[in-house]
Amino acid sequence: MNGEKKNIENAIVRANESIDMILKSKTKRQNDIANLNNELKSLEDLISQKTPNLKDIEIIKGDLLKEEEEIEAQYRIIREKISAIENNLTSLRKQREQLTDDIHMLDMKINELDIKISNLKNNILENYSIHLEKKDFDNLHEFNFSERTDEVHQLKQQIKNLGPINVLAYSEYEEEKERFGFLKKQRDDLLESEKDIVKTIEEINVTAQALFMETFEKIRENFIKIFRNLFNPGDEADLRLAENADPLEAKIEIIAKPKGKRPTSIELLSGGEKTLTAIALLFAIYLVKPSPFCILDEIDAPLDDANIDRFTKILDDFSKNTQFIVVTHNKRTMEAANTLYGVTMQEEGISKLVSVRFNEELNFAS
Repeated sequence: MNGEKKNIENAIVRANESIDMILKSKTKRQNDIANLNNELKSLEDLISQKTPNLKDIEIIKGDLLKEEEEIEAQYRIIREKISAIENNLTSLRKQREQLTDDIHMLDMKINELDIKISNLKNNILENYSIHLEKKDFDNLHEFNFSERTDEVHQLKQQIKNLGPINVLAYSEYEEEKERFGFLKKQRDDLLESEKDIVKTIEEINVTAQALFMETFEKIRENFIKIFRNLFNPGDEADLRLAENADPLEAKIEIIAKPKGKRPTSIELLSGGEKTLTAIALLFAIYLVKPSPFCILDEIDAPLDDANIDRFTKILDDFSKNTQFIVVTHNKRTMEAANTLYGVTMQEEGISKLVSVRFNEELNFAS
């Protein structure tokens, strides 16, 4: 009985909780309904305000549709006229092409007749030493062609009676003709090869120019950046190609103007400034195609202590990706190195290699 009573009490508690939740939900729903009613009223007011404008828009829309129909009708009329003109133009073009073909055929026939006439004149001149000229005869109807034909046959017979000609001439001609054909073919092959070579050279030049300009722009950007790191951020530096010249043949001008100086030529810079400029250009080229290690031989010789510090700083920046081997006698450069290699002679006549590593930090007690 106690268990049943307990269950009933729990059910009552849950029912009361459900009632509370239902009441809260009812209150929320009533609030939502009130809010929606307010929003509905606002929308109805807005619709009532916009309704007159909508009627005006509908009127304007109707006018625009009518105007559109009129424009469409005019467009169709114009399009029909254009189509008729195009058809007429096509017909005229076909007629022109036909006339052009006819003229071309007539020109070819005229040229063919001219060639035959020229060959006939040359043949008569060569065989009979007679120059043929066009001449108009008034008594052409009285000319005896039969008599002249018999005369020509008699002359040919007389030529035959002169005796045989050189029978080897034809074979020699064939040999020379064959050799000429061979040489002509060789010449044509050489000319074709020349065209291919010229075309290949042009393609190579175009590719080389594109690659050169791409590489040049990268080197230029790197040079400006490294030069300003070596000197001052506001210094002027640039690489320029000669204008209106082939990039592969053009001269490259190096612009280097440290702060406070305006030299007209790089030759006016001091020895240290020239060296730093050369180092900037060297590393600018190096950045385009870096390598795992790099050997520098006495590159810091012309530099003073201040410029040595700049040089060692840029070496430190680049040493993250490249191992540098520097041949030097400068103490400040040696101080910046991680490892030193040197040759000493502790005993006369006996050289010994000595190395020192600076890869550990030592703490000294005070």
